Amino acid sequence: MKLVHNAKGLTLVEILVSITILGIIMTTFLSFFNHAYSYTKKNENKTVGINVARNILYYFEQQDFEKIYQAYFKENDEITEKEINPVNCNDVLIGEKTEIVFDDPSVCKSFFSTKINNVDYESKVIFTRGIENDEIPEEDKPDLQEQLIGVEVTVMWNSQTASVRGLIQK
Repeated sequence: MKLVHNAKGLTLVEILVSITILGIIMTTFLSFFNHAYSYTKKNENKTVGINVARNILYYFEQQDFEKIYQAYFKENDEITEKEINPVNCNDVLIGEKTEIVFDDPSVCKSFFSTKINNVDYESKVIFTRGIENDEIPEEDKPDLQEQLIGVEVTVMWNSQTASVRGLIQK
């Protein structure tokens, strides 16, 4: 008896093996897109956080140097850092006339807790008096403590943070 041998088609086992191999390759390949999306989303959130911090920094850089210096860093005071919180937005200077330190207290308060895209951003603002520049030799350094106040803004959301620094000029 002669056996008929047909080599033109694939067996069921060969088809199942090829589909399994193709499935493994596609799953590995598609996981790359999942990781790329996660990375992009994290960077997008970081960009929003940095922009929130920059807006806060811009607001504080526009404030009056003299008022802030008198309120938080008096002439012979040993304080070199002052953390600002929403309560400080209503601080007043007592002198010839009573003045509010910050231009608009309600705007100042709004910066400390912001909600964008259903994400809550909390901020921390620190004023520093001792501005140092290590690139200039000690004998050539100008006394910047009377001219500049450093501002560091740190924004926190979920489990991430972003910080920016700037200066309030006299």
